[in-house]
Amino acid sequence: MNTQEASDLIMREVNQAPGAVRSAGAGDDFCSIWTKAKPILELLAGIAILIPGVGATAGAVLKGLIVVGDKIAQEICH
Repeated sequence: MNTQEASDLIMREVNQAPGAVRSAGAGDDFCSIWTKAKPILELLAGIAILIPGVGATAGAVLKGLIVVGDKIAQEICH
């Protein structure tokens, strides 16, 4: 999977979200969505670590996904 395919996959999921989610100003492309989604994912990663049991793992996975999102943005957002 390349960065464009990953971006397209994310956008397909966003476009399938309920209308209220889409109308909340998320944006029409990965680049505009990523700037809004990244801070939320960072917050959730920090909170997830506090959950006993799998929280540390979930937080680490979210941090990894943030890195992936940053790499996608680096390649396709200009």
